[in-house]
Amino acid sequence: MYKIPRNNYPIIEEWIEPGSRVLDLGCGDGTLLSDLTEKRQVDAVGVEISQDMLVQCIGKGISVYQANIDKGLCQWPDQSFDYVILNDTLQVITRPQDVIKEMLRVGKYAIISVSNFGYIRNRARILLQGRLSPKVLVTGSWHDTPVIRFVSIQEFRHFLKAMSVEIVDARFFLAFSLITSLRWPLVNLLARNGIFKLRRKE
Repeated sequence: MYKIPRNNYPIIEEWIEPGSRVLDLGCGDGTLLSDLTEKRQVDAVGVEISQDMLVQCIGKGISVYQANIDKGLCQWPDQSFDYVILNDTLQVITRPQDVIKEMLRVGKYAIISVSNFGYIRNRARILLQGRLSPKVLVTGSWHDTPVIRFVSIQEFRHFLKAMSVEIVDARFFLAFSLITSLRWPLVNLLARNGIFKLRRKE
């Protein structure tokens, strides 16, 4: 699989209004929130489960909670944040549908990055090796299986539509460091990753 590149940070910064209240789920070492605080003057809050990452966040001056995001965001009331971010984390959460619902409950907008399993190199690996991975067996829909999530951009779009979630904006990462906002059919084949700005449909 392909790790979301750090060059999606400028896109996130572009989407977030200065002075906004931002929640970052799976915030890691707090680098993104630190950048947003410096460049967009946001009121930043992070959620992270790793003790080592928590220490690094605190060292950067980030307000951070230790929690498992799969268990919900009940500590925050509705519309507590302007933006809720899930960057490079979707594929490892247990119940993505519930997490996205919670994101759009506590935030006006959700920003979610997706590693595209439909990318041509991943398809070639399946064609040549005849399997996803020697250790992973996928059964059922991608969002209902108790394994790491192998989701394509096209599947993710259909998933959002079924949840009545609107795609406000999206960017797709192609080869040679190219980025496009076009949603033409070949994106599902040629994009390594995608990042989406979402909100509930009115």
